[in-house]
Amino acid sequence: FFVGKNELLGWLNDLLQLSYTKVEQCANGAAYCQIMDAVYPGEVPLKKVYFEAKLEHEFIKNYKVLQSVFDKKQITKHIEVNKLIKAKPLDNLEFLQWIKRYFDMHYGGHEYNALERRGGGGVTKENSGVVATARPATSSSAVSATAAALTKTASRSTPVRVAARDVSNVASLRPASAAGKRPAGDEHIQQMMEELTSLKLTVAEIEKERDFYFNKLRDIEITTQTTERTTISELVDDLQKILYSTSEEEAVPVAELVVVVVAAAEA
Repeated sequence: FFVGKNELLGWLNDLLQLSYTKVEQCANGAAYCQIMDAVYPGEVPLKKVYFEAKLEHEFIKNYKVLQSVFDKKQITKHIEVNKLIKAKPLDNLEFLQWIKRYFDMHYGGHEYNALERRGGGGVTKENSGVVATARPATSSSAVSATAAALTKTASRSTPVRVAARDVSNVASLRPASAAGKRPAGDEHIQQMMEELTSLKLTVAEIEKERDFYFNKLRDIEITTQTTERTTISELVDDLQKILYSTSEEEAVPVAELVVVVVAAAEA
């Protein structure tokens, strides 16, 4: 089962009223949870889904919700959380393809208001989590300055201390995620090249077989037009030799008939 990336994104945006431009924006798991909510309305605890999740530990909470739905519906598909939360395109593309197929098989065709179901908020391309995991920091000094400013304000409010710690986590996550994209892309390109080579070999075999049977038909045509056999049984024998021959060398009757025709012409 294969659905192209653009088709998947179009379907996802239409269903959930999103504006995704990349499949890796599904990495925080919120969209996957809401797709299952569309299939089974009211059976997914969307209140536990954090649609603005930007950090990996927040992503994991969403995947726990998704796993609980899988367990409830006895879905045996393994969710590779450790791969999906890294926001790598190939991993999320494969899982989105699978969940699209599941949706097509089980969706009842009922109306579904995605915005209403998630309370008017939403996962958009600005807050989908890709910003936190897929784009490397532009300057370590800028991150340090931001963290210092947040730490300075921490004496006045406890939540700010948490924010400062989260910012440092973001800085540590960005380079690793960005560096991990290239191997996945190279592996995908290699796989596509192997498939292309296999298809070329298949086409070559089909063309060879086509030529083989075309030559048989041509031999039969020549035989019926130039034969000097006096009985039908002799002609049938010649035709059978052509039909059952496995190579051009075995198709003797045509060669013999050409000799006969040439000899007759010279006489």
